[in-house]
Amino acid sequence: MSKMSNLDLVLDEMITSGQKMIDAATALKEMFSETAPEMSRVETKAKEKEAPAQESEVKKYSFQEVRGIMASLAGKGKKAEAKALLTKYGASRLSDVKEEDYPALVAEAEVIANG
Repeated sequence: MSKMSNLDLVLDEMITSGQKMIDAATALKEMFSETAPEMSRVETKAKEKEAPAQESEVKKYSFQEVRGIMASLAGKGKKAEAKALLTKYGASRLSDVKEEDYPALVAEAEVIANG
């Protein structure tokens, strides 16, 4: 195996490991940031009123989150599909993708990863 092929494999493994670390950190953050079950009625009603408005909002993704998702595609052997997605959004690199395109890019990446 050539050095470049070996390097490519090692980099893919590093990317996949990084994604797994992000997933683990996110799970821990969610686990420890849950609210206490003893909420007053006023707080509960306020949250119920806010819930419909939040559902209509599109989730915002950070560059690191999108990078991890795209890296997981490459780690699953879908490097060409990941590159095609970038091209679809007028970019040759992830850093060239507009931030407002992140939700759509992530949605398509998840379809590719699951399909």
